[in-house]
Amino acid sequence: IKRELPRPRGRFTRVEAQRLSFFELTRAEGKATLEEAIEATEHRYSLLRTLEHRYNGPRGELTQVDMENALRQHGIMEVLEERERNNLLTAYATQRGATGRVAWALGLSPSELQRLTHALHLSAEVETLRERFRSEVLTNSHLTHRLDLLGRDKYLADLGIQKKFTDSLRKELERLVKDSMSDATDLHSLANVVGRKHGAPAELVTRAFERLGLAESLRKQLSSQTVPPSP
Repeated sequence: IKRELPRPRGRFTRVEAQRLSFFELTRAEGKATLEEAIEATEHRYSLLRTLEHRYNGPRGELTQVDMENALRQHGIMEVLEERERNNLLTAYATQRGATGRVAWALGLSPSELQRLTHALHLSAEVETLRERFRSEVLTNSHLTHRLDLLGRDKYLADLGIQKKFTDSLRKELERLVKDSMSDATDLHSLANVVGRKHGAPAELVTRAFERLGLAESLRKQLSSQTVPPSP
């Protein structure tokens, strides 16, 4: 027969913290509490997660609406919104326009990020930032940088330019290999020649040949030019 173990006692006892009444937040003293919490958080969703462990709502669990009503009552909703704007735009700049990475960096779900962007009226500004980074990717002429970006599928897809970018890079490589075919005997040497001429690592060039679907046709072309003519 399995014996029931005695309950833990003393410092090993786990006691559920008693949550305070929501009305503690609505009193004059609650303003300082909320201001301090805002300083320690990045956005309203993390603020709610912090407060809901310490406070009940007026009708059960503390909700987003309850919290925002308390912030507005104390006249500090604008303080939170200004902090959110700065954090959001900084994250978009740091993550070079990638929405998925912005959400990850701020600890938000994609839907939370979308709602926050809309609530802060930043949709147009965010799209302008993303367009700037799209343009940078598509107009960058540095071959090594472009070859490196080819391996960042998620980033390109996030910006919505994956196909446009790969099509552009494929055309560029097709143009570059035309000037180098006569100096190469196989795919490896072709990558070396292209890389040497244009200052790019040969391994990135080789990877691009494979990923862009150029490798097989290039091998055939190289093979045909090295086969000696029939007597």
